[in-house]
Amino acid sequence: MSEIIGVVPKSLTVKENNSCMQDYYCLGNNYLQRVTEAGGTPMGLCPVDNWLSEEQLQICDAFLVQGGAEFYPYHFQIIHHAVTHGKRYLGICLGQQLIYVYFELKRRVEEQGYEGDLVKAICNYLAEQPPEFSVQEKVLNHRRDYPASGDEDVAKHDVDIVPGTLLHKVLGRDKMRLCSFHNLNTPPTQNLVTINAWSALGDGVVEGTEYGDNILGVQGHPEADSLLPELFDFLVKD
Repeated sequence: MSEIIGVVPKSLTVKENNSCMQDYYCLGNNYLQRVTEAGGTPMGLCPVDNWLSEEQLQICDAFLVQGGAEFYPYHFQIIHHAVTHGKRYLGICLGQQLIYVYFELKRRVEEQGYEGDLVKAICNYLAEQPPEFSVQEKVLNHRRDYPASGDEDVAKHDVDIVPGTLLHKVLGRDKMRLCSFHNLNTPPTQNLVTINAWSALGDGVVEGTEYGDNILGVQGHPEADSLLPELFDFLVKD
């Protein structure tokens, strides 16, 4: 039986659009395609009011967190579960940013002191912040228009991979090209997670982070085409 890969949706709930008939979650088919090509069984994870059950988390062998615009409680549930249970995690764009954001917010709530569930403490902390709050940095010139299928290269730029990192081990190369659709940057001076890739444009933008040997993230979008299968192989192979 192939491994079950929980694919994490982005939320389009009433919090964003305020319509009773547009309260839904969204999964990108290209993420599902890449997991299937790698030999895994993709399973869309369906939160209820932005929370997942423990049973949903437990049934997955690994997780793929797709891009999006905002973090929700289920995002923090996923990465916390992966970290504490040693499950493989691949974060793309928002999913990559989540790696640093989780550990930074974990650090903050632990410094403040909390009782009960860590994920709920993180979510409560976020709920107390102003709408413009972010622990990341704005970055220019990295958000490209979505290209037509077959023209993905027009939205790509080169990325330098840090030798000795998990990403370097997974890909076995020093460079890669990825579609770039983001406007936020993981702070390059942080030391909570390992930076595994930098923009080759010379602008100091972080293009990937990781933690340990099972939490891997890239800022660009390898799911846009099928040219980096090793990243998705990581989810289904030891």
